[in-house]
Amino acid sequence: MAKKILICGDSFAADWTVKYQNRGLGWPNLLKKNYLVTNVAQAGCGEYKIYKQIESQDLSQYDFIIVSHTSPYRLHTNFHPIHYKDTLHKNSDFIYKDVKERVKTNKESELISIVNYFEQYFDIDYAKFVHMLVCKEIENKLKNFSNVLHITPFSWKDFFSFDNMLTIEDFPFVTDGLNHYSIEHNNIIYNKILERILKING
Repeated sequence: MAKKILICGDSFAADWTVKYQNRGLGWPNLLKKNYLVTNVAQAGCGEYKIYKQIESQDLSQYDFIIVSHTSPYRLHTNFHPIHYKDTLHKNSDFIYKDVKERVKTNKESELISIVNYFEQYFDIDYAKFVHMLVCKEIENKLKNFSNVLHITPFSWKDFFSFDNMLTIEDFPFVTDGLNHYSIEHNNIIYNKILERILKING
């Protein structure tokens, strides 16, 4: 029987085929060739929502867990007024670049107050501190599971240190690929992850 993998995380790990069915397959979809994959990752979510994804699952049902971690600079919300109907981004938190672009094209947007908050009041040190605390909670939640891979497309040197961390920051983001990367780079990422899975499982 194929082994069961749980994927949690943000858009780097989400199933983009729910919205983009003709772009090819991202690395989470490629894993389905080898494993039974349950993917609860959500595009645009912050680290707290990633923790909640993990908390929502019976982890004992899985042979391997992949957690894709995100930037600390996302502002948590239970309701995103722009993305709540979007199949891929419906659980998104506020991301500065995203809301800034929306306000540029809609001067009456209710997101203006969010942009003002990011630009005038957002405390980066506090955000990083909270992000660190959530990461510690994630580590604690997974402490009894040895088959865990932590991944991120972000530069991670100043953030929480996880065991078995795979950082993907050498490839450029693209707008027409899946999971922010080209098909070629998704295949490379898939092979890197597969190599780590095989190594951890012995």
